[in-house]
Amino acid sequence: MDYLSEIIKGVLIGTANILPGISGGTLAISMGVYEQILHALTHLHREPKKSLTTLFPYIMGIIGGVVGLSFTMEYLFKVWPVQTNLTFLGLIFAGLPGIFKRIAKPSPNDRSPRSLSALSAAFFLVLVITTALSLIKAGQGRPDVVLGGGAAASVLLLLIGIMSAGTMIVPGISGTMILMMIGYYKPLLSAINGTLIALLTADFPVFFHQSLVLLPFALGLLAGFYIFALLMETLFARYARITYCGTLGLILASPIGILADLPASLFTFGSLAGGIFCFAAALLFVLWIGQTS
Repeated sequence: MDYLSEIIKGVLIGTANILPGISGGTLAISMGVYEQILHALTHLHREPKKSLTTLFPYIMGIIGGVVGLSFTMEYLFKVWPVQTNLTFLGLIFAGLPGIFKRIAKPSPNDRSPRSLSALSAAFFLVLVITTALSLIKAGQGRPDVVLGGGAAASVLLLLIGIMSAGTMIVPGISGTMILMMIGYYKPLLSAINGTLIALLTADFPVFFHQSLVLLPFALGLLAGFYIFALLMETLFARYARITYCGTLGLILASPIGILADLPASLFTFGSLAGGIFCFAAALLFVLWIGQTS
């Protein structure tokens, strides 16, 4: 049952990472698996067998979420946007009891400030910044770029790969939304799909060309995962209490980031009633799989 629940959590994290406005890192914290995944990522070179055993079900779930559910989720967001967004809010808010528990009972090695004012400042600072960024990005967009060769383009893709990995690791940041805002989301998605189609159809010249274009981005992702995993693991190991206070601000600001782009006309009585039901069902579902882990 543990293995199945880990795959399900991976599916949810993978799906969240490809949807604008939703943070896979925040969802991982909500489901209580964030620190476990961080530890496995940062100890791959020291404990390869143990780390890979820990990561494998999550990786399988994430791949399944990205590949298997991307079209389904795109359909749900178009047809039932309010209900689908509120479902993800339920998934995120289910982590609040666990976060409150970690804040109330820090580990003996925690070096976070003990004063209530410092903890409150971390919470409100992140809450205000996240809310402001969510409101600023609402309705914004940039024209899509054209991926191409050349040293400058490759270096830029490497840096974007590092940034993308950071947005997947750092809770509260939607990497998909950032890629959309800078115009790289659709070109990268198109290039990845083109590479997979070329591989499946044995069109190897196109496959190798697309692979070379995407290589800097892939290298950036690998480097970014390790760098940001080390950073976040250090924060949670030494300053967990104040880090969780900041994460609490991210979670409570998430409704604005998720719902800000939806037109007011979508919030009808029927959509809200269905959305509240979906919110409650998702919240209870995450609490249930958390208890079975």
